[in-house]
Amino acid sequence: MKNNQDSSVLLRDAVSEVARVMAVATLKNDISYKEFVEFYKMHMVKLAKDAKKKSTVVEISARTGIDRRFIAPYLNSDQVKVKPSKVEKVYQDVLAYCDKNNTKKILKIDHKDSFEALCQKHANGSLTPKAIYTELWRLGLMKDVGTHYKLKKPKVAEKKMAKAAERMTQVSDAINTAVEDLL
Repeated sequence: MKNNQDSSVLLRDAVSEVARVMAVATLKNDISYKEFVEFYKMHMVKLAKDAKKKSTVVEISARTGIDRRFIAPYLNSDQVKVKPSKVEKVYQDVLAYCDKNNTKKILKIDHKDSFEALCQKHANGSLTPKAIYTELWRLGLMKDVGTHYKLKKPKVAEKKMAKAAERMTQVSDAINTAVEDLL
């Protein structure tokens, strides 16, 4: 019994370390938890199906721990469907507002079309306008110009995305190479 417990602890520690490495990689490259988990579940379902071709949806659900209602969509798609985050929804509304009004700025507060109002529409109570702005600034999408927030040129965000894609490709290649003979 003690050997079993030791092995269980070692396994959990190893899985925890893999999860930590992936958390570092996804945070550094602006990949959301939701997006990563959706890809993880899709691959888990497909690999479970590949391991036993005649397995049923219920068997795959039992093996993976993923609700059976989601098995078929994962099996039938190569892409995952991730709902936009609250930050992304606010940003899309900011873009729409700026486009409609032929401007690059949006008032921070005290107006029905302010940044604060858009934040309340999508994230009331769960995220503050300041936290949403801070994330958009970190992503290189907006900057503070006093009473307004201003859209940054898309090239800044595109550069960050290209670098993130390059880094994640390197991480993926390194992981695949490292575990090639282990799995």
